[in-house]
Amino acid sequence: MRYLFLCLMLFNFLFSANLKRDSNLKVVIDNQNNLMWVDDVMNVKLRLNHEEAEAYCKNLNHAGYSNWRLPDIEEYVLIVDKKNEKNYINRAFRFNLPDGYWAIKAHWRTFWFYADYMYFVSGTPYYDSRHKKKLFRCVRSMK
Repeated sequence: MRYLFLCLMLFNFLFSANLKRDSNLKVVIDNQNNLMWVDDVMNVKLRLNHEEAEAYCKNLNHAGYSNWRLPDIEEYVLIVDKKNEKNYINRAFRFNLPDGYWAIKAHWRTFWFYADYMYFVSGTPYYDSRHKKKLFRCVRSMK
């Protein structure tokens, strides 16, 4: 797992995503990876537990799209920017805090009690109790 993460980080560094913010739609578009990220004030104001965050994204209708979801850790790695020491997220994102953001995966080995999150204080993935309230960022595939 550690080697996979290091390879992903190296790939991200070498082929950094071409991220552009659309201020009208309040999204960040990653054309290289065919992803669209919500970038709205809710990204810094709304803290939910894992189950609530998953449901929020699933039911979200934003920018004319309704196929939003929580991202997986590998997708979060694509927007980590280690040069941005303020909060380790790509500067295309306007609404962000140096804090933990829920990812989709819950771990079976803990009977789904823990789930992944990206910690934008260091740009590093971790896992934590799904009952804790954290920030989150919805994403959709553009394919």
